[in-house]
Amino acid sequence: MAKNKTPKGAKGMLNKHLHSRISYLYQAATYLSFQSTTGGLQKASSELAPSISTKAVSSGLALQLGSHLRAVSLKGQVQLSQNVKRSICKCCNTILIPGRTSTTTVENNSRGGKKPWADVLLVECTTCGSKKRFPMGSKWQVRKTERSSA
Repeated sequence: MAKNKTPKGAKGMLNKHLHSRISYLYQAATYLSFQSTTGGLQKASSELAPSISTKAVSSGLALQLGSHLRAVSLKGQVQLSQNVKRSICKCCNTILIPGRTSTTTVENNSRGGKKPWADVLLVECTTCGSKKRFPMGSKWQVRKTERSSA
């Protein structure tokens, strides 16, 4: 089955229905994640454990919507924006909300933190414990063809 192609002069987006569906799923999952975490922290029963659990309660429906969002984008070969990709956990499909469903820290493991360009943003999912690392502050090297010969 061939892809739908737009004429050369016409402007438009391919698979607009998939983009709108992905947008709706992302908004719904974000809303449900906010609603499930505003209820407070889940307290463990005194019969099961005497301590209080500090894990945030995550809505099963929000996780399912996140999983469905990823499946739709993969099956429809729709590229998600970088911000959307970074806000979804790859392991458990939780929407990563800083301070609620994820913790963010900046770390620098380069010789005791002496290299300022080696800062890394560490985002840890509180649901599954997986970690994502994103480089910060480092600039891309100029291409060899664009460098001035000195």
